[in-house]
Amino acid sequence: MLVLSHHRNAARPVKEFQVQIDKNLPPMISKDSVNKMLKFAFKDSVSKQKSEINLKRLELQLAQNNLIEQTEAFLTLNDVLHIKVMPRIPVARVLGDKQFFLDANGVPLPLSPTHNPEVPVITSQPDVDRYAILSNLSLAITEDDFFAAHIGGIRDDSDGIYMDVNNQDYNIKLKSMDDVKKKFKMYKAFYAAAIDQKFIGDYREVIIDNSNQIICKRIEL
Repeated sequence: MLVLSHHRNAARPVKEFQVQIDKNLPPMISKDSVNKMLKFAFKDSVSKQKSEINLKRLELQLAQNNLIEQTEAFLTLNDVLHIKVMPRIPVARVLGDKQFFLDANGVPLPLSPTHNPEVPVITSQPDVDRYAILSNLSLAITEDDFFAAHIGGIRDDSDGIYMDVNNQDYNIKLKSMDDVKKKFKMYKAFYAAAIDQKFIGDYREVIIDNSNQIICKRIEL
């Protein structure tokens, strides 16, 4: 009887799809888009028998979408196919000749038709071998409340990385990404002193060099 029951259950068709997108992650892809992908995978039909569905293959097929990091598919006894979707997480947006996002690993992902996340903006067109470095910097900025509000944009240049400072006439130049959190801490101490002593408006560039020293270039009168 158990064997017969299992056979009958496997022979039953799928009634519907239920798509769940992780609410803790940016909604880079919509449920409607995933449903369209599922209908295409099933040739616009949900009547395929449960025994004919290769869940692992379906997961891999959906994960080929550039906005999806991972999927989990499973069938329930009420003949519903459940799809859990984890979107890819953007950490920076490149605004060069081609616009796209970078994820935490420095891998490009396309702009989303459904969501425009607030992430650090890279205003130059960086080389591919700089993607990971810029992603790491963007993550460090996002994870620091002061820098997240302080930095307006990032520009990658041959002699260093420049960060535009909101509401100030100077930029911050990083000569390397070594110990970036330590560099951030040093800069915040410098900024607090400069604001307190009212000389923050004297500079056009604040450089944090490889030895973690802060060098300031004054505005030429």
